[in-house]
Amino acid sequence: MPKLARFSTPALIQDLADQPALQDQLNTLWSNNVQAFTQQAIFGNPWNALYASDQTSYYNPTTTDMPVGNLAVAVPWVPFPNRLMQYCAPNQYPANPNNLPMDDLYQLADFGSYTNGTTSISFPQIPSVLCPNADWTSPLKAYGPYGPRGWLDEYCEWSVTRNASGKITRIDFVCENPEYWYSLWRVSPSTVAQIYTDTLNSGLPAGSPNMVSVQESDLYLYDANNNPVIDPSTGRPAYNPLNRWNSGTVSTRGSGVTPTGGAMHLTSTPNTLQTEMGLAGAATVLRKQGNVSSQALICCSQYGQEYRNSDPTIGQSVNQAVDTSPTQSIVALADPAGLYIQTPDFSNYALPEDPNLPKGATAADCWQIVRGQSVIEDPLNPGTNYPGNFILHVAFQLPAAWIEAGVSFTVGDITIRSLGVASPITYAGQIAQTMHIALFARPIPAPTQASAYPCLASPKSNTVQPVQVMDQSLWDAYYQNQFETPTGVTMSLASNTVIVPMQLTRGQTFTAAIVCLDAFAQGSTLPTVSVQEGDIEFNSISLNTVTYAAPGNSYPSSFLVLSVSGTVSKTANTGLRNIAIANPGQAPGPSAPAMLFVS
Repeated sequence: MPKLARFSTPALIQDLADQPALQDQLNTLWSNNVQAFTQQAIFGNPWNALYASDQTSYYNPTTTDMPVGNLAVAVPWVPFPNRLMQYCAPNQYPANPNNLPMDDLYQLADFGSYTNGTTSISFPQIPSVLCPNADWTSPLKAYGPYGPRGWLDEYCEWSVTRNASGKITRIDFVCENPEYWYSLWRVSPSTVAQIYTDTLNSGLPAGSPNMVSVQESDLYLYDANNNPVIDPSTGRPAYNPLNRWNSGTVSTRGSGVTPTGGAMHLTSTPNTLQTEMGLAGAATVLRKQGNVSSQALICCSQYGQEYRNSDPTIGQSVNQAVDTSPTQSIVALADPAGLYIQTPDFSNYALPEDPNLPKGATAADCWQIVRGQSVIEDPLNPGTNYPGNFILHVAFQLPAAWIEAGVSFTVGDITIRSLGVASPITYAGQIAQTMHIALFARPIPAPTQASAYPCLASPKSNTVQPVQVMDQSLWDAYYQNQFETPTGVTMSLASNTVIVPMQLTRGQTFTAAIVCLDAFAQGSTLPTVSVQEGDIEFNSISLNTVTYAAPGNSYPSSFLVLSVSGTVSKTANTGLRNIAIANPGQAPGPSAPAMLFVS
């Protein structure tokens, strides 16, 4: 098959199809972003330069011929947070001291707390040492990731609507990556607001009191004086990913209440597409210890978060796809790259009896695909579909036709049979345990055999590495926006930004915040920044310490922010740019791939 001309949008979705010029602009922007993620994945993800430089076996589908007939491989995992189970449930290895019943874990997943008598209790503290296994004798730390629903860290998040009696009427499940929504916002904010409205109202009966109207201004990033923060590259207000309609696990709807909450895209800080692709790239590195144990492999390779269902499974599956016999493979995510909801097996679901139910009605009718597609044909294998679904957003609710026919029950009356016991759906987590999230990897024959490396050792010292680049005014606005989380930890909204290339134009002057590791100054001499092409000049202004969870990370840590001004040459070549930083008296550290884009 010819190389990909460009990367496709998630699930091939075309949100601006009725505006072809804008859709082409979005398609180009999105392909450039995925190109950046791909280059970073080949590099081994932006943080691996701190370690020994181990060669990845990740390939770029836009520069690599992919033989016809090579099938994509589904990599699925259960989206109920496994870390909740590991750190709180009975019968875990290693054993934890909490031993909470499943009802408490469901409450934690749906509300961020559980009730013990009249006392509301949030997440317990967990071990700080997780390799080779969780060590409960190590110092404990707050449960993370933080954020309004940060604990839903399996690339699937949900928001639950309940009626006045507390029964569930609707659950929105979403796996859409935040990078896409930042991209769509850049092209058409009004379309984002309309899709929010259409999605959160999808499937509701006409005239339902649960209908909402999302205004574009609801989605703006505001400063401390409640003024919209303007993105200098667009001249329009910037996007707030934790806006009132995409924050938390509780969706308040109905007559006499102020509607808030919902789930439109992922918000837990590690739940990003750039992270998923970086993890997949790092996971292609073969290790001498082998890949029989997912926990041993993630500790050895130091990618992702231990004890999630997702990261260890992705890492082990991708590593095993490379380590084929008798020859090796190279691996990339199949196009369209993304994370996708898989339809559950509804054989253990049961509806209550109701004379108004249509003939043949089943619980599967409540599974309503709002965004994405059930099937997509594999372009490398015409006539053959990919081995799974490409669903981005599901609303689990009674069909409007049932309600209009007079059906008297709701989602909270549907039962799921588990271990021989049928229980009513009281929490979204019960459904999540019957679901899978999946990505699709494409192994193809390796042109050469890759070496196996030992486990990663301690980080090198004084190896300066860029992590994220953003317009300075946007960085200041996001970073200064601090909020409390259910775990009691204050979090910066900068943690919910995305690592995408900063957009520049020929002849432009700009200021930028470059988040980095291990940068330092000597007296008044600051680190310097460069691009290999030499067509962008940088002048360092200041170096300051910040603490946040860099997008993709589960926990906050300390970084340096190098503030710079810059000028793009009027004759600069267009395209992606790597940047390198040099500490005073030292050679530049490794270039961070695709941190800028010149148009």
